[in-house]
Amino acid sequence: MDKSGRGTRRNSFVVCGFCIMALLAFFSRGECAPTSKPQAGGTLTIGDDAEIRGFDPLKANYLGLADRSVAMAVEERLFDMDAKGNLVPELALSAKPSKDGKCWIIKLRKGVTFHDGTQFNAGAVVGHWQRLLDPKNKFFARSSIEPIVSIQQVDEFTVRFNLKHPWAPFKNALSAPQAIASYIPSPKALQEDTHNRAPVGTGPYKFKEWLPNDRLVVVRNPNYWRKGKAYLDSVIFRPIPDMQARFASLQSGESDVIQTDRGASILQARENSSLKIYTSDGAGAYNFLFNSSRPPLDDARVRQALAHAWNQDLLLKADYKGTLPLVKDPYGGQFSCGNAAYREYDPVKARKLLAEYGKPVELELNHTNTPRGKEAGEIMQRLFKEVGVTLKLTPMAEGQLAKRGISGDYQITGWRMMDFDEMGPSMLANHHSSGRQNFVKYRNPKMDELLMTQQMSSDKKVRQKALCGVASLINEDAVYLYGGGRRFHVIAKAEVKGIDNVQHGVIRVSDAWLEKVK
Repeated sequence: MDKSGRGTRRNSFVVCGFCIMALLAFFSRGECAPTSKPQAGGTLTIGDDAEIRGFDPLKANYLGLADRSVAMAVEERLFDMDAKGNLVPELALSAKPSKDGKCWIIKLRKGVTFHDGTQFNAGAVVGHWQRLLDPKNKFFARSSIEPIVSIQQVDEFTVRFNLKHPWAPFKNALSAPQAIASYIPSPKALQEDTHNRAPVGTGPYKFKEWLPNDRLVVVRNPNYWRKGKAYLDSVIFRPIPDMQARFASLQSGESDVIQTDRGASILQARENSSLKIYTSDGAGAYNFLFNSSRPPLDDARVRQALAHAWNQDLLLKADYKGTLPLVKDPYGGQFSCGNAAYREYDPVKARKLLAEYGKPVELELNHTNTPRGKEAGEIMQRLFKEVGVTLKLTPMAEGQLAKRGISGDYQITGWRMMDFDEMGPSMLANHHSSGRQNFVKYRNPKMDELLMTQQMSSDKKVRQKALCGVASLINEDAVYLYGGGRRFHVIAKAEVKGIDNVQHGVIRVSDAWLEKVK
């Protein structure tokens, strides 16, 4: 095959010793054979699971699954991270810790500009992080980065992060693709208060337009510092909350790529040779949170009874068709905690605990107004009824569900744990008595002690032991129910190339290209 990837037609066949091999090579290649070399041009349309939230950390709070691919297209982080946990230079060139681990010197890349012409330098990095760390700004995830005391400019292209103590997850704070804090925005866009709806970064694509509940469009950045990237002319992100409609858009050609966790769609795609499925497992889990500050869920016996009435395996088979893994802790296979005191499905134990409680139990579940949410709710309703618990189902839009969950206005609510590669910071925020994201209102001094142990230690074994202790307490006290592990599925047309890495559900459009077969 020549460098262009096109087969070469011979005018005649030569009878010689290598004729057979040459003919086999020629016909296996064919004039319509696809090329393996990235081709420039074209528009990629992505069907997302929800409307975009926004990109200013102080307004959007966090990146939903739909937001992550847009953020990575437009903005960049200081570092990426490889499979071995090593930092890979992006906007930064190097990161060097002090001997005591309480100070990190970060060298930045020169010659990079934001899409609005602003120079990328230490001022941009310092301004971004100081904004997040300032208590007055009330950044939603500030408790997750609390060990960072301050950031200072050493020179125009060098910054210093100062930590309260050696902090193992620090590298993840700089590089996590699913963390809104990791992305460095344009100082000008922040100052003009436009970044949330019209993000400006240094990435391979520039923001063009956002039509709410219809599409967000980005176009190739001709001045991107990584010469030769990106390949596409533009990318269209379309919110299609209904999973069946999303898969139908892929089948009809309206979308080229979709994100989904719909088991039926995934199984159907496996049988379609014109489609390809990309999968990655993450930490965290799908959850059903219990508000432990409200009766009857303030009584551990009721929560424990519901845990024994719950059948996670049934949900995964019926609703997800076995496409999500069963989990017994929040860590999704990052490390093993064994059984971690997981409460197995046992209706007899559930009835016994409810009998000890001695009062009727009537509850309400808030769930998303999607087929997945409805089916999960109906399964839970049936299982709880079998042990004498009445469950009312209340469907609502995902945004409303999140708002009510954050405010504590619920009894049971569907939820998603964030899928961080380093779960310590989010576990602290979610489960410490004073945690800003302790939406279950759980209070336990033993839990607090374990969480602080893992926070303060740099010893991997000590941290994992403490985190496994956290998992056991979650299961013993039935803080919430598990609805399967975080597994991300991206389904694409066969001609979409370069998106093999879908960690954390991110579609890395900087590497994507469309194969044009003649």
